[in-house]
Amino acid sequence: MRKNIMLKIFLLTIIVNLTLINFNYDVSAKEQINFKNITIEEGLTQGTVEALFQDSKGYIWIGTNDGLNRYNGYQFKTYRVEEDNKNSLVNNYILDIKEDNEGNIWVATANGLSKIHSDGQTITNYLDNNEEGNLSHANVASILITSDNKILLGTADGLNIYDKDTDSFKRIFEGDKLTEQYINSLAEDNEKNIWVATENGISKINLETGYSKSFTYDSNNDNTISENNIYKVYYDSDGYIWAGTYNSGAFKINIKTDEITRYYSEYEDDKALGGSFVKNFLKDSGGNMWICTDGGLSKLNGDNKSFTTYKNKMYDKNSLIDDNIFSVIQDRTGLIWVGTYSGISIFNPDRKISHYKNDPFDSKTISDNMVTALYEDEEGILWIGSKNEGIDLLNRETDRIKNLREGNPSDIIPSDCIYDITGNDKKVFIATDKGIAIVDKSSQTGKVYDESTGLPNNIVKSIYYDDLGYLWIGTPTGLSILNLATDEIIDITDIIKEYSPSDQYIGDVYKDSDGEYFIATFVQGGLIRINPKTKEIKAYRNEEKNKKSLSNNSVRTITEGEKGEIWIGTSLGLNKFDKNTEKFKRYTTKDGMANANIYGILIDTYGNPWVSTNMGISKINKKTGKVINLDITDGLQSNEFNGKAYFKNKNNEFIFGGINGFNIFKPEEIKEAESTYGITFDEFKVNGIDINNLDSKKLNYDENNIYIEAFLPNYINPNGIQYYYLLEGGSDEWTLMESNSITLSNLSPGDYVFNIRARNNNGSISESAKVTFTISPPFWASKYSVFMYILIIIFIIFNHKYKVKKLDELVGQRTKALTEEMKRNNELFKKVIDLEKNKNNYLINMSHELRTPLNVIYSTEQLIRELNKGERGIEKEKLNKYMVIMRNNTKRLLKIINDLIDSSKIEHGSYRIDIKEVDIVYLVEEAALSLREYIEEKGINLIVDPEVEEKIIEADQTEIERCIVNIVSNAAKFTKPGGNIEVTIKDLNNLVKIEVVDDGIGIDKDHHELIFNRFNQVVDKNAEVKGGSGLGLTITKRIIDIHGGEIYVESEVGKGSKFTIILPVKQKR
Repeated sequence: MRKNIMLKIFLLTIIVNLTLINFNYDVSAKEQINFKNITIEEGLTQGTVEALFQDSKGYIWIGTNDGLNRYNGYQFKTYRVEEDNKNSLVNNYILDIKEDNEGNIWVATANGLSKIHSDGQTITNYLDNNEEGNLSHANVASILITSDNKILLGTADGLNIYDKDTDSFKRIFEGDKLTEQYINSLAEDNEKNIWVATENGISKINLETGYSKSFTYDSNNDNTISENNIYKVYYDSDGYIWAGTYNSGAFKINIKTDEITRYYSEYEDDKALGGSFVKNFLKDSGGNMWICTDGGLSKLNGDNKSFTTYKNKMYDKNSLIDDNIFSVIQDRTGLIWVGTYSGISIFNPDRKISHYKNDPFDSKTISDNMVTALYEDEEGILWIGSKNEGIDLLNRETDRIKNLREGNPSDIIPSDCIYDITGNDKKVFIATDKGIAIVDKSSQTGKVYDESTGLPNNIVKSIYYDDLGYLWIGTPTGLSILNLATDEIIDITDIIKEYSPSDQYIGDVYKDSDGEYFIATFVQGGLIRINPKTKEIKAYRNEEKNKKSLSNNSVRTITEGEKGEIWIGTSLGLNKFDKNTEKFKRYTTKDGMANANIYGILIDTYGNPWVSTNMGISKINKKTGKVINLDITDGLQSNEFNGKAYFKNKNNEFIFGGINGFNIFKPEEIKEAESTYGITFDEFKVNGIDINNLDSKKLNYDENNIYIEAFLPNYINPNGIQYYYLLEGGSDEWTLMESNSITLSNLSPGDYVFNIRARNNNGSISESAKVTFTISPPFWASKYSVFMYILIIIFIIFNHKYKVKKLDELVGQRTKALTEEMKRNNELFKKVIDLEKNKNNYLINMSHELRTPLNVIYSTEQLIRELNKGERGIEKEKLNKYMVIMRNNTKRLLKIINDLIDSSKIEHGSYRIDIKEVDIVYLVEEAALSLREYIEEKGINLIVDPEVEEKIIEADQTEIERCIVNIVSNAAKFTKPGGNIEVTIKDLNNLVKIEVVDDGIGIDKDHHELIFNRFNQVVDKNAEVKGGSGLGLTITKRIIDIHGGEIYVESEVGKGSKFTIILPVKQKR
C-alpha cells in the first residue's frame, strides 16, 4: 500500500510539473448581460410588442398586435376590441402609446385612435369620419404630446392635431408641406421643432411659424440621409435627431448644423450595427444610446462608431428573447424594457456587476455554469470550481482561462466534482468528491489525500486552512485535521459527536481573530464553538421560544465581522452572534432579505454583510438597518447561488458563484437608490364586484368585504417588495401583507382609512398611500336611529332616575323616620332596660330599707317579751328605751312609705302643694337647725349663714321644709366626722338661691343628673355603702320643679358637693 501511495505521489509530481508548464488549451473570459423576459406565458396577449410606455402612475403599457396590456409587475390588465361595446378599444393592432397632462392614455392603432381616460375604465374612440373624431386616416402610426401639451397624430395620410373644444382632430401641413403624407413617426426637439418621418424622407416643421424643411436621400451626397423610407425618428436631448430606416441602418442629424452621421449593419462585423431595419432608439439615464434593429439590440460604444450587440441565444434563457426589436423605454427605476417580436426583455443598463458564464457555442467562456467553489490566489489567478467540469483558472489581467480536468494526461485533481477551494501563499487546497488535492505552486508538485491515506470519507464538503499550518477537513460524516508539516491526519469526529450527537455533517469551519474555532453542522446540529486556550467547547442551537437563539440548526457558512461579531448563515436566516453575551440577532425575509436560505457571507470595508441566497444577493447596512437586494436584472448570474462559491479578494472585490456562472463586483459601486416611488392603487372590489374607486366611497352595511390591490412601480424585483397596511378604525399597527393585495372581511360599520406602504429591494420604505371609505350601518343602526335610541334611552333613564329618585326620597324619608323611630325605640329600650335594672336594684334596696326597721321592731318586741317572762319583768327604763327604738324605726318605716306614696303621686300628677307667702329665710333656718343635734352627734359642723334677714316668697312651707331637710340630711350621710355642712340663702331679686355645701365624699360627674332619679340611688356605690331609699332627692327635685324652680348639684369626688336650689319669688298662676 505504501509503495502504491509513493508511486501515486511521484506520478502526480510529474503530472503537475507538466500541467503547470502547459495546460491542454486556453480560452478567453467574456462578460454577459442577463435579461429578464416576459412572454405570453407570463400573461401578454400576444408576443409582438410594437409599443411600450410608462405612465405617471407607474403602469407599463404594452401594445401588441392583439391588444393592449397594462402591467403592474404582478399581473396584466387587457384592453381589446369587444363586440357591441363602445367602451372598448377601437382596434387590437397597437402602434403607439402616449399620456397627456390630464392622465389620459392615447393609443394609436392600425384602424383608429383610442383615449383611455384617467380612471382607466372609460374609453373614447376616434375614427376617420366627422362624427367620430375626424381623423385624416384611421391608420395612426405615431402620437406626439408636445412640450406645450399639443396632441399630434401621424397617420397613413396626413398630420393631425387635437382640438379639445370639439374633441376631434383637424389636419395640418397638407400637400407638399411634408415630404410625404404617409407618416411613420413624430419627434420634437428642444427648439419645439417637429420632425416627421415619412416614406419619402424627413420633414422638419414648426407649428407656430409654419416653417418646413425636408431631408431626403441623395446618392451623390454623403451628408444626406441614408434612405428615404424612414421608420422612426427620435430626439436624444443632446442636439441630435436619430432616424431608423427600413433597409439602411440608422443615422443622426445635428439639429444645429444639419450634419448627418450614418450607421450601417455589416455582415460578419460584430462591432457594426446589429441590423439594417432600425425601429427604435433610446438614450438612457447614463447617456448610453441603444438602437433597436431586426438583428438584435445594439449599444453604441464610447468611440461613437462601434456597437456591442445583444442577441437571442436559444440555449440561454437569460439572453434577449428575440432579435427582431420594435420598441424600447427606460422606466423610473432605470430598467430598460425592450419590446420584441416574441415578448419583452428587461435589463438594468447601470449594472456594475460582471457576469462570467459558459456559452456552448463560444469556446472563449468558462467550462461550466454550475460554479461550486471560488478562490483567488496571491498571483491574482481565480480558481473556479464547478460541479462537473473541474477547475478553470482565470487570469483577469490577460482575460484568459486555463483548465484542470480529471482524466487528462496531466491528472492533477482526483475528480471534476469540486466542493471547495482554499489556499495560502504557496499551496492551493481543493476539496472534491474523491478526496483532497493539494497543489504546491512553488515546487510545482501535487498530492491527493483520500480514504487510503487516512481520510474518514472521500467526500470532502468543506476545507479551512488556519494560520497554524493545519487544514480542517469537513465531510458528511465528521471532521478531521491535517497537519501539513507532518502529514498526520487527526480525526476529531468524536468531539463533534459529543456536542452534536445527531449530526456530524460539517458545513463550514472558521477561525476568528481571537483564535476560537466555529464549526457549522449542516443538517441539524447547530453551531459548535471551540476555545483552544480554555479548552472550552459549547454548542448553540435553535430554541423555539427564544428569539435570541440561533435561527436554525442547519448552519451553512460562518465569517467574522469588523468588530469581532460572528456572522452565521443558516437555512433559515442570517445570524449575528455576540460572543460576550452569547446572543444571536436574526435577519430574515421579514427584515427585507431576498431569501432566508444563506449560502455565503462576505463583509465589505464598512462592515456590512453581503449574503448570497436562493433569491439573489442581500446587503445589510449595519448603520441604517436597511436591506438592499440584487437580482438577475441587476446583472446577477441567476437568483440562485451555491455554497462555497464566494470569495473576497485583496482588491476588496466580491466574487459570487451560482447555477449560471459567477459575478464579480466592487460593493462600493453598488449604490443604494435614493429615490422612492409612491404606491398606486390598482383594483378595488366590494363583495367580489369591481368598483372604479374606493376613495370617499360610502358603502352599505352589507358591503363589508373589501378587496384592495396596489403596487409599487419598481420592476427590478416585484416579488421581493414587501407591502404593509394599516387600517385606521380597525387597528393601530402596520401589518405585513402576504402579497400586493388584501381582502378586508366582515368589516363593522364605521369610518375607515386604509393606508399602505412598501419596502423595495433597496430597503427603502415608500410614502404611504391611503383611501378613505365608510361602511354605513343598517337603518336600525344608523346615526339617526342611534340618536333616537339615545334620546329614548335618555328619556327612559331620566324617567327611571326620576322615579328612582322619588322612590329614594320616599324610602329616605321612611328610612329616616324609621331610623329616628328605631333610635328613639333604642333609647327607650335602653331606658327601659336601665329603668328595669334600676327598678330591680331599687326594689332590692327598698326591701332592705323596709326590712331593717321591721327587723329592729320585731327584735325589740321579742326582747321585751323575753325580758317580761322573768319574775321581775322588764324595767321601766329599759322598756322606755326599747319603746324609743321601736318608735324611731316606726317613724323611719312610715317615712319610707310616705315617700313612696308621694313619689307615686308626683309621677302621676296627683301631688298637690299649698302655696302661701312664707319667709324663706326663716323656713330654711328652722329646717336646717332642726337637724343640728343629729348632725353634731356625727361630729359634723353645721353652719347656717343667710345673706338676707327676710325674704317673702310664694311656696308650700311644708314641702320646702321637706326639701331642705332631705338635702341637709343627705349631706350629713356622706360627710365624714370633722366635716362641715354650710347652708346659705341669697336674694336674686325675683329669685331665691339656696345652697347646701359639704366637704364629704363627693359625687362622680357621670351621676350628677342621675342622683335625682328615684332608681339611681341603688346604682350609686356610695348609696350601697351608706344606705337609703334614694327617694329623698327624687321627691325634692319634683317638689322644686312643681314650684317652677331649679335644683342641681356641683360635685367632685373626694372634694364634697354643693346642692343649689333656685326658687321664684312669685308662682305662676
